[in-house]
Amino acid sequence: MGELRNVIVFTIGAARYAVELRWVREVVSLGFVTGVPTAPGAVGGVCNLHGTILPVLDVAALLDEAGGPPPRQGDGALVIETEGVVCALRVDQVDHVASLPELPSVAAPTVLDASGRTLALLDPAKLVRRAVELVARAGASMPRSEIAEPDEASP
Repeated sequence: MGELRNVIVFTIGAARYAVELRWVREVVSLGFVTGVPTAPGAVGGVCNLHGTILPVLDVAALLDEAGGPPPRQGDGALVIETEGVVCALRVDQVDHVASLPELPSVAAPTVLDASGRTLALLDPAKLVRRAVELVARAGASMPRSEIAEPDEASP
């Protein structure tokens, strides 16, 4: 077994994932979500959270899996911050917070939950970079400052 990771475990569709708590700012219910017509499917829209406009990302689409339903008001989300970027990951359910052992893996980081099941340990920085890449490829009209690396967002 590897070292313990403090994680939040959540569900999207039938899949369960974990993200290290150090990246999670808060767990919220989304307010009104505004779609961005030219954005790729991985960007479900934007929402106003405490006066800040945040992109709402579809984790499944970012992982090249079938995207979930569009985010809507009342959906759960994890507000994450990584490399100076703040965004919301839409989730179906937050299961629990725990310290779980990381499994040594060649392919992808995983943790072992209390019932012995392996969960993908997501890297928020990779998810955000993937979203930025998809937005750039789609030529979306979403303001770059909403979902960009900090030095790219500076005028």
